[in-house]
Order: sequence, then structure tokens, then C-alpha cells
Amino acid sequence: MPDHWTVILPAAAMGLSACLVLLLAAFTKNARILSIVSLLLTVLVGGGAVVHLWMNGGVEVPNSADHPFGMITADPLALFFGALTVLVTALVILLGPSYFERKSLHRPEFYGLLMISATGMIVLASATHLVTFYLGLETMSIAFYVLAGSLRTVENALEASLKYFLLGAFSSAFLLFGMALLYGSCGYLDYVGLASSLGQGVYHFGEPMALTGFFLFLVGIFFKLSLIPFHFWAPDVYQGAPTPVTAFMAVGGKAAAMVGAIRIFFMVFSQSPVLSDKWFAAFAGVGLVTVFVGAMIALTQRHIKRLLAYSSIVHAGFIALGLSALAVSKDLATAMMPALLFYITAYLFMNVGAFTVAASMEQTDATDERLRTFSGLGVSSPLLASLFSLIMFSLAGIPLTVGFLGKFYVFKALVEGKVYWLAVAGFVAAVIATYYYLKVVVTLWFPPAGEEIAEAPHLCPATWAVLVLVSFPVLVLGVFPNLVNVLIATVNLPG
Repeated sequence: MPDHWTVILPAAAMGLSACLVLLLAAFTKNARILSIVSLLLTVLVGGGAVVHLWMNGGVEVPNSADHPFGMITADPLALFFGALTVLVTALVILLGPSYFERKSLHRPEFYGLLMISATGMIVLASATHLVTFYLGLETMSIAFYVLAGSLRTVENALEASLKYFLLGAFSSAFLLFGMALLYGSCGYLDYVGLASSLGQGVYHFGEPMALTGFFLFLVGIFFKLSLIPFHFWAPDVYQGAPTPVTAFMAVGGKAAAMVGAIRIFFMVFSQSPVLSDKWFAAFAGVGLVTVFVGAMIALTQRHIKRLLAYSSIVHAGFIALGLSALAVSKDLATAMMPALLFYITAYLFMNVGAFTVAASMEQTDATDERLRTFSGLGVSSPLLASLFSLIMFSLAGIPLTVGFLGKFYVFKALVEGKVYWLAVAGFVAAVIATYYYLKVVVTLWFPPAGEEIAEAPHLCPATWAVLVLVSFPVLVLGVFPNLVNVLIATVNLPG
């Protein structure tokens, strides 16, 4: 077993790599060099640290504020998420140079900020202490605020950055206040101490303070997952931000929040029967509202990135349904956690692919295009339209795609756990959601008579590489899911 200090290796490797890239950006204006160096550091240094710890079985340090490395862990769950973070960061780095060249912009800080945000994601998902949880969340979020406004000459981009910053600051305040109330009530900041106090029902100022802190903490998680009614920032931010950044926020931010929520539930809130019941009610209620309302609003969207934004909100609702089930029983939690990990893996490939196509169709002076911009793309660029159709089918949950299995595993766990009403409601919402995905496919292949056919975009080799890298798993994992399930099976319940 590695020494305890190696528990910080993934976060330290990614963070130091980000610093090197930012320093390099001060000395070169060549975006290609920056992207290549960033990609190599992300994969070889960041990914190498994750693989090294994975091959050694991970590192779990005694969770205590007295231990110098007791505020973070590198267990299989953290390492699995670390691998996903490295993957999505590498894919977005590949998209960066061609995207900004098409916009006639030079943004050397883009790559370093991506890696700083990825560092925050790793810390957030690995935290076993409220302080490291908050540090990871804010490191991720502050980089997002800057990245969202990268297109400084575009009005929508400035609006996106400002709106995300203001609403993000409010959500962080709620989260921090909730942490303060939990600390005041229980007297601990580390997960083990909090779990002991909550499990024994020992509160310094009574149970109401602990409950208030718990709900304020959930508000912060709901915001990061963009669950309704905490979703108002998402459509405008996703539309105004550079499309590669939108993909990074939609995938990485949600995945980090999900893994952080899984860890803190199992290590802290599951020890209190009262908070477990409240956890189920909160996530189930908000999740159901999210999947139905999000799907209904998505039906009315006419811009591709706003449609994908509401699609992302609906998928967050399905994740919330899965998170709610963790509190029902230990058996259901054991079945649901691998389902959620498979779901977020599928979500990564589908969303990066969808936003890659959206980015390739953008005009120089726009950050979002109407659906009619894609009209007849199947005629002008059959290969691109075919890959986009495959991704849309997967997002809709059509069989033989990874998106279908992602939803199937979540619903299967709910049914086996006898939470039938939640499974049925989720299934109905999934059926409604298929309409707006199929609407995109119809637009691609069956343009209205007399409407101008979309021009085939010029895609650089890196963009084609990203599309192939994400489309291949969308199809292959839909048929052979065990290629990922064998890795997920090594991830134990935290705590």
C-alpha cells in the first residue's frame, strides 16, 4: 500500500500541471503548442497519477482532522471519477484550438483554467471533510466563471459569465451557511465526526439547526446539478459560454457534484434515520419535478445549445432519482451506485459528442444556432449527421446505445428495490424526452421542402478524433456494457 501522502497525488498532479500550462501561456502565443502540452500533461501526469494509485489499490487515510492527509481520500470511487475527469478534460482540450481559431480569438488561459477546474473536481469528489469539499467546489466553480466569459466580445458570453458568477455566489453562500450550521450543531467538520454526532443524535443546539444546515447544504448540491427550481442559470450560461466549455461544465461539474453527494451521503447522512428520510424526499421530489418540467420546456426550444441545456437538466433529474434511492435501503444503495456510475460514464460520451457537433456548426459571431441551421445536414455531410443521430438516439435512450443502458440500470435498481412509483414516473418522463431528440434527427435527414440545406462544416482532425472517440463507446458500450462494468465493480460503497 502506498504511503499516506500519495492520497493527494491525483489532485496535486493536475494542479501542478495547470500551473505549468499557465506559465507557458505567458511565453507563447501558439495555441497548438499550448493544447499539445496541456493534453500531454493531463493524460500522462494527471492520468498517470490516477492509474498508479488504481494499480496499487488506492489509498484510504484515517478520516480525522488530526491526520495531515485525513481530509481527502483516494479510494476506488475517487479514482474512478478521477479517470473520468482526465478523459473529459483531454477531450475538451482537443476541441479548444480549432474552436477559438474559428472565432478568430486567442485565449491562452483556456487550457490552464480547464485543468484548474479539473483539479477542483477531483478534490470535490475525494473530500472527506467539509473544508476540502468546499475548496474543491469553489476551485471548480471559479474557473468555470472565467471560462464561461472567454468570448469577451460576444454579449451572450458576458451575460453567461456574470449570471453564473452571481447565482453561483448565492448557492455557495447557502452551502457554506449549511456547513456552518452543521458544524455548530455537531461540533465536527470531518465526515467521521459528523456521522458519529448525527448517528447518536447528539446536537449542541438541537435538531432544528442540524436540519436547517442539511437542507441548505442540499441547495448547493441542487444548484451544481442544475435541478429545478435551481436551474435558471443553466440555459443562459450554456448558450453564452464557448461550446467546449459548455460540454466541460455539463459533464464534469455534474459528475463531480454527483460523486461528492454519494460520498457525503454514505459517510455522513446515512447514519441518521431522520436525515436519510429527508434525503429521499428531497431528491425524489426535486428529481421528479426536474425530469417532467425540464422535458416539457425542452420541447419548445429552437436553439440547439438551449435544447441540450434542458436535456442536461433532465438527465440531472434522472441522476437525482438515483441519488434519492440511496436512502431507501442498503440493498438498493448497493445496486444503485454502480448504476449511477454507469449513467455518468454514458452521459460523458453522449454530451461531449453532442456539444462537439454543436460547436462545429457555430458561425464566427454566434454562440448558439437554431435547429434549422442543421436542416439537411444528412445530405451535405452524411458522416457527421450519422454520428450526431447516433448521439441523439443515445440521449433519447434508444436500445443498443449506452444511453439506453444508463437509464435501464437506474430503473432496474428502482424496481428491484420496490420503489415502483419512482421507476414508473421516471420511465414516463423518459418517453416524453424522446420527442425533442428525435426532432433533431428529423431535422438532420428530412428538411422541409424549399428550405436551404445546411453547409457541411470544415472539421479539423482533432474534432473528428473527438467525435470518433465518443461515438465509438456510445455504440459499443450499449452492446458490451461489461467493458465498463468490470471497472465499476471494483468500486465499493464509501464509508
